[in-house]
Amino acid sequence: MRFGPASPGPLPITVDDTPLTLHVPDGRVLAGIAASGQWPQILPGLLAGPDRDHVVDRLRDPYDLMTWHAAFRIVLGLSSELYGVEWWAAQRLCGLAQERWRDWSAWCARRGLDPDTASGHRIVSSVWAWLCDGIQEEKDLHRAERAIFDPPPEMCRTQTSVPRGFGPAEMEAQARQIAAMAADDSDE
Repeated sequence: MRFGPASPGPLPITVDDTPLTLHVPDGRVLAGIAASGQWPQILPGLLAGPDRDHVVDRLRDPYDLMTWHAAFRIVLGLSSELYGVEWWAAQRLCGLAQERWRDWSAWCARRGLDPDTASGHRIVSSVWAWLCDGIQEEKDLHRAERAIFDPPPEMCRTQTSVPRGFGPAEMEAQARQIAAMAADDSDE
């Protein structure tokens, strides 16, 4: 059993009962993906060749339930494995490190952390530690925690990562409507 988030190398995942292999890159690549917000570089981007082809084919199939929204939900689930935090927190922390690279990397050098060889979760943790290092008041720490770790407003409004109209009940109702329309067309 592995302790903590994934390190660089293969990470077995299962999507719709299909085993896939995600190749976790070094920390700088992962941090760059989070800082840019380009989550498709994780899924399907980090999948092994045949696995990537399989997922891309599913994404291109208009009748498959594997949509870009579904892929995003999978990335949200994988984020804690890759970064040790939720996707939005990884985005915010890695974006801050990229924006303030000189200050953060100097802080890392003083503490013996090499960002060039650190894993994704170590980079995220060190950015959070760097931020906390400059906070003196407890109320400021709570404010920083909310700013970094609270979900974005679009997820707070729905109380879920599933937008309105895409929940299991709504999708099932739409499938029934489509099946009924198809049955009506076949009767003619």
